[in-house]
Amino acid sequence: MKKGIMTVAAGLMAGLMCVTPVFAANTTSGHTDITLFVPNDPVYTVTVPETVALSATEHTQVPVTASDVKYIPDGKKISVTLERGNGVYGRLYMTGTNEETGKDYTMTLMIKGTEGEFKSGALEKQIKGMELASFTEDGTMNYEMYPCSQDYPQYEGEDSNLAIQKGVQYSAYIDYGIALVDAE
Repeated sequence: MKKGIMTVAAGLMAGLMCVTPVFAANTTSGHTDITLFVPNDPVYTVTVPETVALSATEHTQVPVTASDVKYIPDGKKISVTLERGNGVYGRLYMTGTNEETGKDYTMTLMIKGTEGEFKSGALEKQIKGMELASFTEDGTMNYEMYPCSQDYPQYEGEDSNLAIQKGVQYSAYIDYGIALVDAE
């Protein structure tokens, strides 16, 4: 039995040697370059202001800064978006209460990001997810905001949500989304 297996194995080896062409006479050497590269992970720090005091009469510039930016892949950017804020129906509101009367007030904020158009969050002008700043290197970019009362000067001094009420401490918040996305 052992002799039969050896004979079959020898026969197969002889057959393989006959089928496999050998071109040793035409080749004196061969060469293959081998490489391996794993890019560094992107690194960056994005800084947003802890507080912003809005002007009642002028547009307010809000700085966003990217620093220590390294290894951003080609075709990508760091995108800072408005993830959410206080408000309903996609709007961004400032709210406050007159401490003397107990009356609540709401003021819609207008905001402009990288698209260059002011938006309030109403229907077709949604602000949730809007890009406020973007970076491919270290730098500072401002987005802009203002209370919509600036669009309605005729209501100044009236007891209306279209006018900023004196003596009312308004407040709001914004949460940001920060991600590496495709550059357009």
